[in-house]
Amino acid sequence: MKALILSVSAGGGHSHAAEAMKVYLKQNNPNSEIKVVDTLKFINPIIDKVVIGSYLQTIKATPSLFGKLYNHSESDSGLATISAKINEIMSFRLFPFVQKYNPDIIVCTHPFPAEMMSIIKSKNKTTIPVITILTDYAVHNFWLHPFTDAYVVSSSDMTADMILRDVDKKQIYELGIPVNPSFIHQYDKNDTLNDLGLSLNKLTILVMGGSLGMGKISNIYEQLSNVKEDIQIIVITGSNKKLYAELQNLKKSNSKETRIIGFTQQVNKYMQACDLLLTKPGGLTIAEALICAIPIGVFSPIPGVEEHNAQFLIKHNLAVNLTDIKNCSSIIQDLISSREKLQTIKNNCSSFSKPTAGPDICKLMNLLIKNNKNVIDKTRC
Repeated sequence: MKALILSVSAGGGHSHAAEAMKVYLKQNNPNSEIKVVDTLKFINPIIDKVVIGSYLQTIKATPSLFGKLYNHSESDSGLATISAKINEIMSFRLFPFVQKYNPDIIVCTHPFPAEMMSIIKSKNKTTIPVITILTDYAVHNFWLHPFTDAYVVSSSDMTADMILRDVDKKQIYELGIPVNPSFIHQYDKNDTLNDLGLSLNKLTILVMGGSLGMGKISNIYEQLSNVKEDIQIIVITGSNKKLYAELQNLKKSNSKETRIIGFTQQVNKYMQACDLLLTKPGGLTIAEALICAIPIGVFSPIPGVEEHNAQFLIKHNLAVNLTDIKNCSSIIQDLISSREKLQTIKNNCSSFSKPTAGPDICKLMNLLIKNNKNVIDKTRC
């Protein structure tokens, strides 16, 4: 198989899903040729810097503005038209590369390349099958485009929503978000806690805010000091050095045993070693947590998509809502004081997890390649 995976580095989730698929494809067929492309950076590094820089700055400085734009774009055809025009211009740069690389199949893990490929296919310039992997637990029109051969989603809720948006049910596959295979591997909880010098007998809470260390993590950490139970805490700050320094200072006055960890490739181990995860509800983080069967407390969702992710989790009793930071210590206390309630959420997480998403998407890719080859062969006859 020769595959092209198109992503965009807006946050970590889209890129992580792309890299995970590369690993699964190599496992499925070591002779496969797979290229992962950061689409905007490839087309024009300056455009990438402006677009991604503006995106990150907006969600950090004025997240409510981002939420308004996200929600408004669902019903405002003007915004969709502007996006389509920009992506059409960028597709002219992408097409020669696609033509030269000539993959058997293309996978998109971000709406921008998904729309670019739709535009390219609409001009009858290629018949290469295109799969779009939605990397959240809610649907937005920006993901949905004509000439997409298959959509990979994470739940029946998303399927129902997409059908209402006139997507053919035959194009929708509830296979889940691909995560790094390390999350499938089982790690020994005791070994992980021993390595950190933490107790094997205390309830352990993990706090994180994605790879960028975003959200009100410091406030959450301070609230945890008010939890009556003798808990211990692990906080992952990602690439946020300012947050790391701030927490190291707060740790001095917090009575709870705490480990502060910066950017790490071992999130999988920490999730499996903990009893509760407090996090910003990014799509990849949710997928990873469900596979690790760790109950979730959600805080600081990015307005728009992450709010919808949080609603999905709460609707299906996979998480508790910690958006009201002032009351989160009492909510956490109520949850962990009932081991039965905690276990119920843990069981629900297991039932909603998609640990075979990567291999299942590989099978779908092979199927689409085979179907496309048969169509080409018939056309030639």
